[in-house]
Amino acid sequence: MKILIADDSRTNVALLSNALHKLGHEVVAASSGREAVALFQLQRPDLLILDVMMENMDGFECARQIRALDSDDWIPIIFLSASVDDASIAKGIDAGGDDYLAKPFSEITLEAKIKAMQRISDMRQKLFETTQKLYLLSSTDALTDVYNRAQFDRSVKEIVATADRYHNQLALLFIDLDNFKNVNDTFGHHIGDLLLTEVAARLKRCVRSVDFVARLGGDEFAVVLSEIKNIEEAAATAKNILAALDADYNLDNHYIRNGASIGIACYPAMAGSVEDLILNADIAMYHAKASGRNNFQYYTQELNQRYRQQINLEHSLKFAIERHEMFLTYQPIFELQSRNLAGVEVLINWDHPKFGVVSPSIFIPIAENTSLINEIGSWVLETACTELSQFPIRTFKKFRFAINISPRQILQEDFYQHIIEILTAKALPPNFLELELTETSVMTYTNPNFQDVLRKLHKAGVSISIDDFGTGYSSLIRLKHLPINALKIEKLFVQDAATNSNGSIIVNCLIALGKNLGMTVIAEGIETQEQLDFLIAKGCPQGQGYYLSKPLTADKLAVFFKNMQVKQP
Repeated sequence: MKILIADDSRTNVALLSNALHKLGHEVVAASSGREAVALFQLQRPDLLILDVMMENMDGFECARQIRALDSDDWIPIIFLSASVDDASIAKGIDAGGDDYLAKPFSEITLEAKIKAMQRISDMRQKLFETTQKLYLLSSTDALTDVYNRAQFDRSVKEIVATADRYHNQLALLFIDLDNFKNVNDTFGHHIGDLLLTEVAARLKRCVRSVDFVARLGGDEFAVVLSEIKNIEEAAATAKNILAALDADYNLDNHYIRNGASIGIACYPAMAGSVEDLILNADIAMYHAKASGRNNFQYYTQELNQRYRQQINLEHSLKFAIERHEMFLTYQPIFELQSRNLAGVEVLINWDHPKFGVVSPSIFIPIAENTSLINEIGSWVLETACTELSQFPIRTFKKFRFAINISPRQILQEDFYQHIIEILTAKALPPNFLELELTETSVMTYTNPNFQDVLRKLHKAGVSISIDDFGTGYSSLIRLKHLPINALKIEKLFVQDAATNSNGSIIVNCLIALGKNLGMTVIAEGIETQEQLDFLIAKGCPQGQGYYLSKPLTADKLAVFFKNMQVKQP
C-alpha cells in the first residue's frame, strides 16, 4: 500500500516510516497538516496516518480538509495519538477518521490496523465498482435499450443548460402509444413487450445521433431534439415518427398496426424552464390524444385546462379530510420463501365527489407543494395506527406497517414527538412502524436536521426504508452512514427481471447490495408467478404485489387476518 503519514516530529516520522517499510509498504511523509493535504492530491495514497497533535493544523482539521476534497472516494484514515479517550475518538470519527493508533505503538498493532484498513479499502472498491455498474445499467431501459426515465431527467436538464449557454433552440416530444392496453389484453404482455422494443428501434431511426430517445415508463417515450433551427423541424420529425410507428408490426407472426399521439413543446419559445418544458409537452400530448389520436400537437396557451383542474384539485384537497373523502388501504408484504406475513404498506386514497378516485401520483405532488402534505401525513399516521391497533398485529414479533412520508414532514419541528405520542397512545411498539422515503429524497436532502431526525427515530426503534430503489443515483458512502433498514426495489425492475437479462442483472445487484449493507430487501410490484419464482431463486427476502395480494380496505384486512394461517416467529 502507499501510505501517507503526517507528523511534525521528525523522530515520530522516522519510527513510523521504518516500521511501515519493514512491513513492505511505500511511505510518503509530510511534516505538517497543510503539506499532507497537498501531498494527498498529488500522490493519491491508499491510507493516511495523521498525528493528532500538529502545529498550525492538527490531524482532525487535516482529515476534514481531505474529506472535503474527495468525500466520495473514501481513503481510510488512522489517527496517531498518545491519548485515546472517548472524546478524542468521537472527534476523530466526526472529522472523517476510521481508527486510532496509540503512541507508543507496536509493530504488531500497526500491522493489524493496516490490514483492517486494507479490508475497508477493498470493500470500498467493490462498492464503487457496483455503483458504477448499477449506474450504467440503471440509465438504460431494460426492455427497449433506450434511456430510461432517470437518465431522461438528468439529460434533459443538461441539454437545456447547453441551449441556454449557446442560445440554441430545442424541442421535446412526448410520445404515447395509442390503444397499447388493447395490444396487451388481446395478444398478451409478451407481444406488448415486443411492440415496445420495436417502437424504440423505430424512434432511434427517426432521429439524429445528437438527439435523445428515452422510455419514460409503460408505453410513453420521449425524444429531445437538440439544436433545431425552428419549430417546424420538430413538426417534420413528429410526422416521420408518426409514419414510422403507424407502419405494420410483425411480432411473432402477429400483424399489428398501432399509432401514437405526440405532444411537442419547444424551448425557449414554449417554456421558460425544464419543468415547464416537460409539463407543456405532456399537456400537448394529452391534447393530441383528445384530438383523435395518431397526430401531434404543439403546446399552446389555450391548453391550460390541466392547470385549472389542478387548481380545483388543490382547493378540494384542503377539505378532503374533513369531508371524509380520504381512506386507507393496506397492501400485505410477505416473506417470499415461507409466504408468512411480514407487514403491510399503508396506501392513501382519495375519492373525489366530482373527479372520482384521484391517483396519489396526482394529489400528493399538489400536497407536496403546499403545507397540506403535513396535515395529510399526520392523518395517515393517526388513522393507520388507529385501524391497525384493532388487529392482532402484536402477535407478530417482526410485523411492521410501512407509511410513505415526505421530507417536509420530517423537517417539522415536532415530527419525532408526534410519532412517539401516537404510537404510545395506540400501544404500538415503535419497531412496528416503518417510514418509507424515496431514494431521491434520501440522497437529495442534506439538511442536518433531516438526518438527525432519521437517526433519532431509528434509535427509538422505528425502521427507515428507501422506496423505489434503483431509480435514482445513490452515494453508497452516504447510504452506508444513514440509518436505513430496508431497500424496496422499484416494480419496473421486478417486472423486467424474469424476462430480460439486463433487468435480471439489476435486480441481482440490488438484492446483493442490500444484503451486503445489512438491509432487508423488498421487491415491489410482483404480478406473476414467474417473477415470484425468480425473486425467491435470487434470495430476495420479502415482496409485495397484486399477485400476492391487492391492497385491502380495513374491513377486508380484518377478514384477511382472520383467514390467514401464519407461522408465528
